[in-house]
Formats: sequence, structure tokens, C-alpha cells
Amino acid sequence: MLKELLHKIDAKLLRRFGYYFGGLALGVVALSYINKQKGTTFNYGPTARVLSQIRLKDTLKISEQAQLVLTKHHLDSMDIQYVLFNGDWNRDKSHVHQKPCPDFWIDATIGKRIDDNIVRKKFSFVIERCEYTATIIDVKAN
Repeated sequence: MLKELLHKIDAKLLRRFGYYFGGLALGVVALSYINKQKGTTFNYGPTARVLSQIRLKDTLKISEQAQLVLTKHHLDSMDIQYVLFNGDWNRDKSHVHQKPCPDFWIDATIGKRIDDNIVRKKFSFVIERCEYTATIIDVKAN
């Protein structure tokens, strides 16, 4: 009698877990579909948040000093976009508590095709993030 009772309880408990996890799975699928349609991103890491905040500014300006370095190394807007999506935030060199506009060092390796060879160079972009604008202050080739 005790065995039958435990067996019935186990069957009911397993059924409840099945309903729970089935509903959870449907909810996750629905939520991911809705978020994909809305274009929502989940920037959990600090580097992803910094890059996202820079990309979301109204305008991106380039200083004259940075423009000279970009021209010298044949970097264009696609390379800048690559850095803003795939760069690494260097926390040690950044001044995040600077007022009114903190600056951020973004490190990236950019590959360029030169005479059928791909040449990779490391660059550090110094980007100042103000309330409505982001400005590339300097670009350093490493």
C-alpha cells in the first residue's frame, strides 16, 4: 500500500515537472522570437555595454588628429564600425569618471589586404563619450 502511494506521488510530481518545463520552454521560445523582432540586445558584459553606449550616440565625430592617423593607415568607416562592434575596452587606460565627458580606450586588431596579403595591425582608439555625441579623439597604432 505504501509503495502504491509513493508511486502515485512520483507520477504526479513527474507530470508537474513536465508541465513546468514544457511551459518554460514555450515561454523562452516566444520571448526570444519577440526580442528578435524588436531588435533587442542583451549587453551583459562591461565591454559590450561601453561599445553599445558609444554606438547609440546621435553623432560620431572624428578629430583632426585621429583623421590624420586614419588616413595614414588607410582606415575607413567600415574599420571604425568594426572597432565599435568588435573592439575590446581597455579599462586601465580609460578615464570613466572624467566629467563631463569620459574617454574610453578601445583596442582592436584590423586586417587590411595589401598586394594579396592580409596585414594585421593593432590599434587603440581613444573615444570621448559625451551626452549626445561620441568623438574619436586619437588613434594609436601599436
